[in-house]
Amino acid sequence: MKSAAILAVGIVALALLAVLCLPRHLPSSTASPTPTPANFHARVEYGTLILRGSLPNETSKATILQQALALYGATPGTIVDELAVDSRVGLVAWADNVSQVLPIFGHMTERGSIIIDGRTIVVSGQVGSAQAKSAVLQTIAPLIQTGLELEDRMLMSPASGGPSPKVHSPSPSFKKNPSLLVALAPKVPALAPSTRPTVSPVVALASKTPTPPVAPSMAEASPASLQKKLNEILVRGSIEFESKSSTITPTSLPTLDRLIAEMRPFPYTDIEIGGHTDKYGEPEYNRQLSQRRADAVRRYFAKQGLPKQFTAVGYGASQPLSVSEKRASLQRNRRIELRVKGQPEL
Repeated sequence: MKSAAILAVGIVALALLAVLCLPRHLPSSTASPTPTPANFHARVEYGTLILRGSLPNETSKATILQQALALYGATPGTIVDELAVDSRVGLVAWADNVSQVLPIFGHMTERGSIIIDGRTIVVSGQVGSAQAKSAVLQTIAPLIQTGLELEDRMLMSPASGGPSPKVHSPSPSFKKNPSLLVALAPKVPALAPSTRPTVSPVVALASKTPTPPVAPSMAEASPASLQKKLNEILVRGSIEFESKSSTITPTSLPTLDRLIAEMRPFPYTDIEIGGHTDKYGEPEYNRQLSQRRADAVRRYFAKQGLPKQFTAVGYGASQPLSVSEKRASLQRNRRIELRVKGQPEL
């Protein structure tokens, strides 16, 4: 009887030991965290090349900076390096080739930009001729071959009646110096008053050379199409902040830059920036936090040269997208929305 009791106690002890220890040695069913997607943004404005993004290793960053220095020189202020190397960023095929696209700015007559968000490459800017646009597309072809999807947002210059002047170097000072551009323009000799032909207004109108058709400007698109595009960008990539802060995270910059590229052709369109939080916390604190975050986004847009067309509003937790308690649902409720005035609610 005594041995049976001891045996029973031993069995119970082994069972408890198995319950406590065995799960620690079983393979975890939790999936490994998804790596942060790599991103890259290059922009030329007012003679300055600005580089931003999150890259997987120092080699990719060093290659980009080396190419930028070779093209633009080492003059202080010519290149702004805001590239970051993040160990959480996954390896991507385009990272080793991205430096090859920097020469495209030499084919643009106005400020241009390249945005890569891991799946898509967006090219924006104004080119002076079809040949210049073809040169840009040829330059970025190696990146397209790595699997990136191209979004071509280049515009043809309204005055592009012939081939643009050949640019031997993508020096920003060349493109931004008006005196150089004027020097390249053909000189048309003025007629003396006595030699000017006298024609009637009707004949003068008929004799004018027809203006070549110009590609429709993005600015002619409707506010509804702009709203749709902004929604698509925010679905694919959110704008995030540090915890309990209005500091925008570096991983959100590609999303912000893509939004800017869409809104830049609409300088007179009123747009509301709405900040939203989840339901946890005091209502007034959440409202103030969402207001500060909306204001941070507005300041970022202004810093990138967008007109003062934005209204920042903090809604707190008053407009949730989901009432679920799941983590993913709460994260959806913490968001920034852009609404074109006069368009339906998001």
